[in-house]
Order: sequence, then structure tokens, then C-alpha cells
Amino acid sequence: MGVYVAVAFYSPVHGEEYVERRFRDAARHLPEVLGPFKSADEAPEVRAKALLAVTLTGGTGVAVAEYARRLGVRSVVTLGFPEHNSAASSLSARSYLEAEGVRVWPVHCAPGEDCGEVAARARGIARAVALLTEPRVLLIGRRTAQADRFSAKFGGVVDVMDLDKFAEVVEGSEPDPEFISVFGVEEAAKIYAAFKSLGGYDGKAIACFPYILKYGVTPCLALALANAKGDVVACEGDLQALAGMLVSKGLTGYSGWIANAVYAKGAEAFFAHCTAALNMAKSWRLMPHFETGRPYGLAASLAEGRYTAVSFGPAFDKLAVGVFDAVESGNLVDWACRTQLRAKPLFDGRRLFEAAPANHHVFIPGDRREEVRAVAYLLGVGLLEY
Repeated sequence: MGVYVAVAFYSPVHGEEYVERRFRDAARHLPEVLGPFKSADEAPEVRAKALLAVTLTGGTGVAVAEYARRLGVRSVVTLGFPEHNSAASSLSARSYLEAEGVRVWPVHCAPGEDCGEVAARARGIARAVALLTEPRVLLIGRRTAQADRFSAKFGGVVDVMDLDKFAEVVEGSEPDPEFISVFGVEEAAKIYAAFKSLGGYDGKAIACFPYILKYGVTPCLALALANAKGDVVACEGDLQALAGMLVSKGLTGYSGWIANAVYAKGAEAFFAHCTAALNMAKSWRLMPHFETGRPYGLAASLAEGRYTAVSFGPAFDKLAVGVFDAVESGNLVDWACRTQLRAKPLFDGRRLFEAAPANHHVFIPGDRREEVRAVAYLLGVGLLEY
């Protein structure tokens, strides 16, 4: 599973009292941080896919670089402060490490900024990068060229379970009582239970249309609850969308909303899909699935006012990003998938269809452009800003 480690370093020449105070402040914002340590040799041996290094003082660049080498990580996020050459050391660490091919993204809290918010951004970046570093994912359907490209880019493993085997897992599962209590129906309660039983993955994706046509029930509601409960599950077997969802999960804790790009013009864009994570919705209702009429699609009204939409390209070497303000959401028209969003792009909306690397866009709560830019850089992915 994708994990990062947060470790704080200091130089004793800056004084014990200052170091203790600064570490307490850092730990208040990053309770998981280990330390403080004077050197890489003092810091613990751990298994991690990314490092969040807190440079409490100057003179810590060498320690950060040595520790990153010991861990074998390829991505480092640094968190620094203006006092006592803290932020300056993060730049020194970057200089040392990037000469060796390790990517580093410095984050620092400038005077007047809320250091808690800055630390949360640093944590989110490290967590998102860890989730897409050697990830283990499950593709329910058939193996695709997209799966091979996903593995090649992120160094991960894509296990494949064919639909009939998954159907056997579904049939052998008991209907999940929580699912029934939430939705008031039994259709897909076994699908949700099956998703829960398939643990040990950073994310899952199911080829839902072949499943619906063969077995007569959509996984839409199961996905809505699974994503709300901490799993990351994409529909249509789309690993490009799953990669975007893992970015969203790392940055915000939410899996994000996969949406079709329905249309876009200068000041308006429209997106739709037949499911959404329940914890991203302020209200919802069940409807027949759009294309097939099968039970059920989910018509949700989305909770946030601003979203960052991301879309990975087919080779996972490009990531598009744009920010949208929600105008209205819910089931607005009868000619599109059930959860719909009419939005105002904070750019010329015509750029969307001119430049989008894929149809599916993953909507992440809030304006996350800065963090997405960092994640793209650390993963070695080109960034396209609409």
C-alpha cells in the first residue's frame, strides 16, 4: 500500500530551545512526524515510497539527502520555515538529490501564512506520490494495453480478475447490511461486499459495462459507498481515471468524482456520470442507469463549490488540470448520466475539448493546482494546465 514517512532534522548549532519549540510546532501540524534527528544515522529504518522531510533548521540538507538515499525513495517533499535557514536547507537538499535523479519539491511556510495549511499541502503531496509509486491495483475485467502502460509508468502491479471470477466472489458473498441500510435496496449489496473482501490494493477498477450486460445489475451504488468508505474504485476499467482518483485520495482524503466531459464552451462546461462517492454528495437519489436502464444509477448533488479536475493521458506521461466553480449539480437533464455538474471553468472552457488528454476527468474538492503541479513533477509527468 502507498505509504510515506515524515521525518524532522535539525542542526545543534541552532540551539536546543529553538529546535524543541520548532519541532513542537511542526508536530502540531504533522502528528506523524518522527524526530527530531541530527543526522540520517539517527533516523529509523522504515519502508516508504516517499519522504516528507521537515528541515527544522539550517545545516540539514546533507542529512535529508543521506536519509533519502538510505530509504531508496525517488520522491522527496521538504517542509521548511523562514527562521534559522530552515527553508534554505530544503533547497540544499534538492540540489544534492536532484543531481542523483531523485525529484524534490520544496514546500515552505512564509511569514503570515497558516503553517497548518502549508503542512497539510506537503502531507497531501507526499501521500499522493506514495500512492502512485509502485502501486498494486486490481483490474476486474480483461487485461488491457492500458494496464501495461500503467505498470510501466508507475512501476506497479496490475492484478487481473476476469468478470466471471468476480461474479463468483459476488455470488459467494452475503448481502452487506450497511449497504442495504444506506440505499434501501438489495441490488448490488453483494457487489459491495465483494469489493470489501478484495483487500490489499491501492485501488481497483471494474469493467462495468460488460458486467451490467451479463449480470443485469450495475456496480454504481457499490462504487459510491466503497469510495465513501476509504476504498478507491474506478468504473469502466479505466486506470487513467484510477490514477487521478489516487491523486485525489492522497491530496484530500476523497477519492474524487469520475465524470464524462459532456460539453464545454467559453464560460460553461457540463460533466456527468452515473455514480459518485457518497461522501462527496450533499444529497442523492436512485435512478435507472442511463445507458442500460438497469438498477441503479446514482443522481447526486455535489457538496463543494470549487473543484480541480484532472485527467491523465493514455501513456500516463501527461496530466491535465483545470479549476471549475460549481453552478448547479444533481440530475439536471434526461440525456446524460445521472450525476451531473454544470460548472464555470476558471479558463476559456473551449480549451477543454481542444486539449483534454482523455474523456474522464476526476474532480477533486477545492483548488488543488499547486499540489497537482507538485505531484506531476515528482512523478515525472508532464503538466497541461487548461
